[in-house]
Amino acid sequence: MLRISFRNLWEHKLRSLLLGGAIVTGVAFVVGSLVFTDSLKAGFTDLFSRAFEAIDIQVNPAVDEDDPLAALSFGLPTMDADLAQIIEAVDGVAEVIPEVQGFMNLEPLEGELPGGFGPPSIGFGWLDNQDLFTIAEGEPPVSDTEVALGASVLEERGLAIGDTIRIGGTGAFQEFTVVGVLQFGSTAGATMGPRFGAFTFATAEALFDMDGLASAFGINVAEGADIDTVVEELNLALPDEVEAVSARSAAEAQAADLQEGIGFFNTFLLVFAGIALVVGAFVVYNAFRVVVAQRTRELGLLRVLGSTRGELLRMVIVEALLIGLAASATGVVVGIGVAVGVRALLELLGSGALPGTGLVVTAKAVLTGIVVGTVTATLSALLPAVRATRISPMAALRDQVEVRRAKPWWLWAGLGVTGASAAAVFVAIAQAKGTAGAISGNADPVTLAGGAALGLFLGFFLLARVLARPVIGVLGRGMRALTGTLARENARRTPRRTATTAASLMIGLGLVATVAILSSSVEDTIIEAVEDSFSADVVIRPSGFNPLAGLSDDIHPLVIDSPGVASAARLNLAPAVLPDGSPNLIIGIEPETVELAIAFEDVEGAWADVVGDGVAVQRIAADNEGLALGDTVEFEFASGVEDFTVTAIFDLQGNVSDSQSYYVNYHRIRELDPTTPDYSLMVRVDEGADVDLVVEDLNEILGDFAGVSASGIESIVAQVSGPLKALTGMVAGLLFMSVMVAVVGIVLTLYLAVHERTREIGLLRAIGMTRQQVARTIRWESVFIALFGAVLGLTIGIFLGWGLTVAIIGDGAALTIPWVWVIAGFLGSAVAGVIASIIPAHQATKLDILEAIAYE
Repeated sequence: MLRISFRNLWEHKLRSLLLGGAIVTGVAFVVGSLVFTDSLKAGFTDLFSRAFEAIDIQVNPAVDEDDPLAALSFGLPTMDADLAQIIEAVDGVAEVIPEVQGFMNLEPLEGELPGGFGPPSIGFGWLDNQDLFTIAEGEPPVSDTEVALGASVLEERGLAIGDTIRIGGTGAFQEFTVVGVLQFGSTAGATMGPRFGAFTFATAEALFDMDGLASAFGINVAEGADIDTVVEELNLALPDEVEAVSARSAAEAQAADLQEGIGFFNTFLLVFAGIALVVGAFVVYNAFRVVVAQRTRELGLLRVLGSTRGELLRMVIVEALLIGLAASATGVVVGIGVAVGVRALLELLGSGALPGTGLVVTAKAVLTGIVVGTVTATLSALLPAVRATRISPMAALRDQVEVRRAKPWWLWAGLGVTGASAAAVFVAIAQAKGTAGAISGNADPVTLAGGAALGLFLGFFLLARVLARPVIGVLGRGMRALTGTLARENARRTPRRTATTAASLMIGLGLVATVAILSSSVEDTIIEAVEDSFSADVVIRPSGFNPLAGLSDDIHPLVIDSPGVASAARLNLAPAVLPDGSPNLIIGIEPETVELAIAFEDVEGAWADVVGDGVAVQRIAADNEGLALGDTVEFEFASGVEDFTVTAIFDLQGNVSDSQSYYVNYHRIRELDPTTPDYSLMVRVDEGADVDLVVEDLNEILGDFAGVSASGIESIVAQVSGPLKALTGMVAGLLFMSVMVAVVGIVLTLYLAVHERTREIGLLRAIGMTRQQVARTIRWESVFIALFGAVLGLTIGIFLGWGLTVAIIGDGAALTIPWVWVIAGFLGSAVAGVIASIIPAHQATKLDILEAIAYE
């Protein structure tokens, strides 16, 4: 039986190749994600190990993971610089190296939007005995007006040694001369993530307002001292909010943090690997089901010759196993190339250069890829293999393959699964509209809708066997030519085969449509919400990496006196633990300017009463917590627990929920923490004034305040929509791979169908059908199957896109169907069908008429 398995694979090389191709993509994504992750881990671990070679111990501010407010901190942690005296007094400590760092603000380039997204820019004080950085070119800074910058910053701005650049910290912009090129550790170019700048130590202290503070301490121990023992002694001597760790542990922790920061790429790859494997599994299952049906007589003869059911089962399984092994081995090689591509993509997107330690291909990654691919192929062939064992010896006497009709239970099972899944989506929509979507922190509707999506695909797969005849009948109703009619009936007379073949395309295109509709709807909803949520014409806010850095108190009077400005509303904020136990931000408003500060509607109570301990609550939060006017709400601030009375309940304009749902008086926030700065200023321009000119004037006035910028609403919308469009394009591109696997499935099915209909095609040729007509028949059949899959996929995609949009956004979500994408998907499926028919059509036209008629 093993020899027969090898013979079948060898004699049907194209079939075996196409079967393997359906598995290769999924395995490649699995292996690519594992190789990329392993390479990243090894590269960063090696990088930080080299960077920390100059010290033995690192002292950092400790992160209290039990403190819920710690998650709301965007700034860089600091500690008292006087701790150096405590550290020096510990036995075994030979040298203490203080470190200061902060977020630096680079003056925006001409035409560059202030703020925005991307890696942070971090500046630090240079010390000759510091450990993390070296100078790759030029010299370290020695005066208050010199800076050494990372290569990524210089390249981005077209600067070189000797050029000048304006940089600010917590104060005004200052002009610096570039004197050196920074290099992270000893690995050239490994500056992935933040952008770095080095100043003299004194300059950094002043620039980031770090006088009397330190970001960390590097420690070298005395000769002969045990590092772990010194670490223990330091942790006993230092206060609880400070932690000492060995340099080795610090290197591993920082490498893990950076790796986690881009870990979403790994998750993306694994998700798409799963999708590609599911689609490939459908292809393999359908192919083996058709092959078993075509070999009914052959298998029947084997039964006549004495083969047992177990031997037939093993024969089919062995074929799938061999294909899985070969495809998995190929997928491993392709996966290594995927890892290289992901690395290049990250660097292209501006994440900086990754550590150049090369790819790390572990035995675990290779073994996982081979196991995943082989198991997928084998399990996909299991049901057809079991069916092979049911073939009786009498099947050898039949002249043709029995065509099995779809059984009625498929209809009822499909309706049941589809109905239950659709009901779950409606429940998720009701939950999101009744409470809040994922964007407000409620993940339950998304979880329910995501689970229902799996059920919908399964339900439609079951229904496809019943829907194939009527839907393809409708798609081909206008066909008058003989070739089109034959193609339509060929696709309809084997609904199980047609449905299974179309299922792979249904999954791929359904996911593409879901993502397209979801992203368009979310993007339009968010952009509309952004536009609706601003009553102001201009927003002034921190433009650096830390959105909570705040604004100087000097800015508000300058803005009020600026030409073209009619009024300005101040907002501040305070981190707090909400009544539901979650950490969030409490917004401070001035009641007299609240109509400018936020856009709202349907107010119950009065904003004028938000004074003292009064609080205004967004209605969706009030409903969730069961709050009414006059109720008491408890917030836990850093300074302690405070009680507030609900004096107003409101809806945001556009009926879109927001995660910040509690608003108290601006001056009450200042009472809780007098150092609290303004979070933003909302500005209304004079009637008839040009908003762009006012923005330009304000930015000129704010030029002395580094990290602060004025933006029109259009600029804010552009900042929000840019990353959304980039993410959508990346996801759609990866999902397109699953559509390509589905096309392979159509090629394979039609290839097998041509072989099955050899005698039929020969008879058609004998009675006068030309080669071109035969090719057109195969081509139209492929198009009908592809369009059938497209109809099912787009139906699922539109429904799921709507459901997931509401589950994410909640109230106020709007369905936006990108009809260009939908139409392109439908027409693209027809084109895919034409492409998929090339090989089967060519095979059909090569049949010899006499040999075909003499078949069997």
